[in-house]
Amino acid sequence: MVDASTEVPDSPRAWQEQVNFLGLSSQTIHNVPLKSASHVPREQFLMLRVLWKSHTSSAFLDYYDLSQWLPRANAMLKHVSSWDKYCKTFDPRSPIPEGTFAAARYYQLQPPIRQPDFNPATPSRKPNQTFETPHVVDNADKSPSALSSFSPPSHWSTISPDDEFMYPPTKDEQIVNTALLVYLDSLTLHFNLPVSWSLHRMALTAEFTNAKFEARTDGYLADSSGDIKAIVEVKPMLRQTKEPQIRIQESHQMVAGLLMDYKSALPAPRNKPRIIISQDRQEIYISVAKYDDNYIAYLQTGKNQNNPFMTMHQFGPWNTHSAAAMRELGPILLAISLRAQHY
Repeated sequence: MVDASTEVPDSPRAWQEQVNFLGLSSQTIHNVPLKSASHVPREQFLMLRVLWKSHTSSAFLDYYDLSQWLPRANAMLKHVSSWDKYCKTFDPRSPIPEGTFAAARYYQLQPPIRQPDFNPATPSRKPNQTFETPHVVDNADKSPSALSSFSPPSHWSTISPDDEFMYPPTKDEQIVNTALLVYLDSLTLHFNLPVSWSLHRMALTAEFTNAKFEARTDGYLADSSGDIKAIVEVKPMLRQTKEPQIRIQESHQMVAGLLMDYKSALPAPRNKPRIIISQDRQEIYISVAKYDDNYIAYLQTGKNQNNPFMTMHQFGPWNTHSAAAMRELGPILLAISLRAQHY
């Protein structure tokens, strides 16, 4: 059975099994009916031919080369006094320090951790919004029947299902969006870089033979010409509670951005790295796309040569409630911005 809770494929074999089950063997993204409604069907996602693989946060630097930029990023942040203050204020009893990272820390603290002895309450659902790519619905009234003893998660591991009650969906996705974008802005603010982070919700359009869809981002990294270097996407719930839906949405964003760049007459936008920075409640992930020319040909023409796929490599999480995680992640995100100057 394939439904909304079914994991997205992580291999060509898993993809083929879902395609066979849904009777899509003769279909491509160019002839399957497309929808731009709130809930994109699994059939449409499968025709994008996107696979997802999970990795721990510690594996990121082995996969994505920042060797030229990470030492520089560490040196740059070392001279920002507010960065050191920020990294020392993760004790809940510590006041928010003055300086560049004050607002970032404030918004990171907005999704509070529930205390174990609180009675479960259903959080307010956010108002319905119109999404062109798949919209992840909050089932906020679900809570486990038994709670484990409370222990904040480490900076690299996901939160266990038994602890999900401690980390309910936030009331507003905008809180998470603000927390991430302010943190990203704070990291680059003092360095006069030719790239910058924006909270503008960019519309990315993917056009095929018989239809098209539009994907909107929650923000992005871009240069002064508007060339997008990385996509920002946020959700108010923990990723593992809605991981298939979140991955389907991010796949649509990546495909739309990829096709828009391949319309460009300039070769540079075509060959750049493809990155999504995601924050799902208090956990940050970095996802990197890998694909080849056969995959681009499939998206552009529907031609299926050498069984092409795009693979999204997901790294994380880094927990914004962990000083160790944020001290590690900050230089990485700054290094990503530094590298983005060159593509």
